[in-house]
Amino acid sequence: MQQANEASGAQHMWRQFKNILHSVQTYADLSPDLEVRRSVQESLGDRPALSPTEWFEQLWRPLGVSPETADFAYRHLEIYSGLPLAQVRPGDRLHEDLKWTLVCWFDWEEALCDDFRDCFAVDIYDSLGLNLFVTVAELVCFLEQQRQAADSLPSAGV
Repeated sequence: MQQANEASGAQHMWRQFKNILHSVQTYADLSPDLEVRRSVQESLGDRPALSPTEWFEQLWRPLGVSPETADFAYRHLEIYSGLPLAQVRPGDRLHEDLKWTLVCWFDWEEALCDDFRDCFAVDIYDSLGLNLFVTVAELVCFLEQQRQAADSLPSAGV
């Protein structure tokens, strides 16, 4: 009886150990690739860093993006990617240049949707699809369009 309990205990410990290993492997799969992130950061390093105001005035105002959307993108996209948005430009390609899906946490799109809803009271879950966006400009202009569309809707109480 004692041997059966010891065997059962050892099996339980082995299962726990395997679960921990699996969790570590899964965590690595869902985490940003820090080596790729460092490489992208280095490639952006030669560019001048723009303040949020300069980033808006020089890059986004000419594209018709509001200061609110530009500020949102500047703050939040940097959080998701770990990249210095002060050095990111509208023409940067999300996948080819910035390696976006490799440098971000796996759930960055969900975080973007949550943050956008919290900031602008606009739900973009159903309309966001990263594969639609090739460049940073396409993503930021999409956010601007979503915000403007919501602003143009009549209020429910009117």
